[in-house]
Amino acid sequence: MGKRGPGAGKLRAAAKAYDQAAQTSHPWEAEGLAEWERVCAFLEALPIVSGLRAGDQLELLNFQRQFVRGVYEPRTDDGDRLVRLAALSVARGNGKSALLSGLSLAHLLGPCAEPYGECYAAALDREQAGVLYHQTRAYIEATPWMAARVNIKDWHKEIIDEENNSRWRALTSDARKAHGLAPSFWVADEVAQWRSRELWDNLATGMGKRTSALGVTISTQAADDLHFFSEMLDAEPVPTIYTQLHAAPDECDLDDPAAWAAANPALGEFLNEEQFADAAGRAIRSPSFAPSFRLLQLNQRVAAEGRFIEQADWEANGDPFDPIELEGERCFGGLDLSSTRDLTAFALYFPDHGKLLAWHWFPADTIAKRVETDRVPYDRWSEEGWAETTVGNARDDLAIALQLADIRSRFDLQGIAFDRWQITRLRKLLSDEGIDLPLVDFVPGFKSYAAAVDAFETALLGRKLQHNNNPLLRWQAGNVIVETDPAGNRKPAKNKSLDRIDGVVSAIMACGLAATVEPTAEPGLCWI
Repeated sequence: MGKRGPGAGKLRAAAKAYDQAAQTSHPWEAEGLAEWERVCAFLEALPIVSGLRAGDQLELLNFQRQFVRGVYEPRTDDGDRLVRLAALSVARGNGKSALLSGLSLAHLLGPCAEPYGECYAAALDREQAGVLYHQTRAYIEATPWMAARVNIKDWHKEIIDEENNSRWRALTSDARKAHGLAPSFWVADEVAQWRSRELWDNLATGMGKRTSALGVTISTQAADDLHFFSEMLDAEPVPTIYTQLHAAPDECDLDDPAAWAAANPALGEFLNEEQFADAAGRAIRSPSFAPSFRLLQLNQRVAAEGRFIEQADWEANGDPFDPIELEGERCFGGLDLSSTRDLTAFALYFPDHGKLLAWHWFPADTIAKRVETDRVPYDRWSEEGWAETTVGNARDDLAIALQLADIRSRFDLQGIAFDRWQITRLRKLLSDEGIDLPLVDFVPGFKSYAAAVDAFETALLGRKLQHNNNPLLRWQAGNVIVETDPAGNRKPAKNKSLDRIDGVVSAIMACGLAATVEPTAEPGLCWI
């Protein structure tokens, strides 16, 4: 069958380099090798496909060889493979994708292949599944004999071995099509980040349809003991399950090289020690980053979410100043609109002066109830001029629009980052009133917030976020909790924070816009 579909040309080109007559045998076909030795030989025949050593042969590190031996060496009394589930828990950046992809190829068309095999690569989402797929495909395109015998369906992320009629397919953890599968081999990437175990259970139970099926996961630890991956690591040892954990001691110092090495057996090999040391230094300086560092890079079982702002850091930025001094100066805004009866916040960040101004609005008729429910003195803050009250019991968009227009007239406002939620009514009002504001769409996800949170934190730790001791911001600063995705990106989590954080969220958006927008850019464009 001819190669077809997007990218087929690369496969045809690679296949042409394969001289079947010259290929007498593969290294893993040598006589007398145990299965684990054949798997190691197969993996070390694969080429490195990226980085400075691209084109060289893969060399297994000791911890990888230990894992392969632990999984494939144990045998039943009948000589069959004993281990049916295996887990390697190691910190991020220790070559998990390369090992998972290599093992899946060993079962698709290598020493562990079987006729009509079903190999699956499961990951948290399509993006992460795509990483495994592209790594696996890269191995094939760089190995002529593999390219000569497979057909690849890019759209479905599926690879078919036309010699033994086996197939490889990528799945995501929220898949609903796993019922009825009969996997001969499956891998699960970063299973500690999965929100549901449904796919895991479907793959594990589907293995009963095969005589020697195997499931393998490589992941950092989960954040708590209740996750099913934690339960797997903590369970009493059984012969059919192999686990291998590399983690730093619970109470270790963040700058302890021995602790780094315990969780990162590839440190100094393909994991850069200088970059790791820089990350450790950042975790020491930033308490909000420390939990993420411990979870992802020390492989400790801790929640990556943590209180974002330390009181000492906030108070260090409390030198008073007169806002009049900033009139006419370049600044960037962040607007966090409330629901109908809630708090609306607007922040201005002046990067050339390292100063922050904030405005808050809430309906006057809700103040008494809000003081009772939030347990903070909104009434006093309003009397002292730190917050604006609007008429009635609902958000007054006209009052907010007019004050935003006044703010623009006083400062050199380069842009206002805003969340699309609740913005439609305000934008219409601005248009009706002829108020022109340089609005910049800010998508409230990890991608946008990651750089903004970093910019805000850099300004805070560098004493370049002077907030004039605004009491609303001070209260909110102690409430902020950040959440972290598998890649280490952070964003403020309103649903997890200790109380309201609207003003700080606005400030984060303003700092993010200041860090990513060129001063000469035209207003009104979507830069983020």
